[in-house]
Amino acid sequence: MLVLLCMAETSCRSSSSASRSKSAATGKDYVRKKSKSGNKRANHRSTISARSAAAGRTSVSKPKPKPATPVVSSKSASSQATQVIKTARSYLGTPYRYGGSTSKGMDCSGLLCTAFQTIQVKLPRTSQEQASYGKDVRLTDIAPGDLVFFSERKGGSKVSHVGMVTTVRGKDEVLFIHSSTSRGVVEDNLFGEYYQKIFVKAIRPF
Repeated sequence: MLVLLCMAETSCRSSSSASRSKSAATGKDYVRKKSKSGNKRANHRSTISARSAAAGRTSVSKPKPKPATPVVSSKSASSQATQVIKTARSYLGTPYRYGGSTSKGMDCSGLLCTAFQTIQVKLPRTSQEQASYGKDVRLTDIAPGDLVFFSERKGGSKVSHVGMVTTVRGKDEVLFIHSSTSRGVVEDNLFGEYYQKIFVKAIRPF
């Protein structure tokens, strides 16, 4: 009986020792796993940080858009033309009035008569008469200050309207100022489809 009790006690101690050894081993394994897991997370965070830093170093800021280049007239105006154009433009928006030549209203030839007075040049009063004042100019040689004439209908040769070139930007864009019967004093493109159909001639009055 005593022998059996001793054996049982010995077995219990052995079992308890084994259990403690297993627990200790398990605890060590747990610490090891936890440590490895922590290292993996730390390494992962380090990798992300490194990539972010690298991305920040290698990123290139987008270039700022360049400001639009201002359009400059390809043919400069003479000092006389500059003064006449400035005066004519001061009437932009003035309503059309047949026979008028003031800010209350003006017609196409009246606008030019008023503008040219600033340089002491007296133009004939009508567009037909103005068409003979100066020398003819080809479209390819047209410059600011030149007068341009139009007919009433496509292909017509009888002058019924006049304007003055203000800006030459290129072979397809030449602005001229005139007093339109429907819009008053405005600037339009001489090479617009409508004006090309009724264009008659150009002259240089200086």
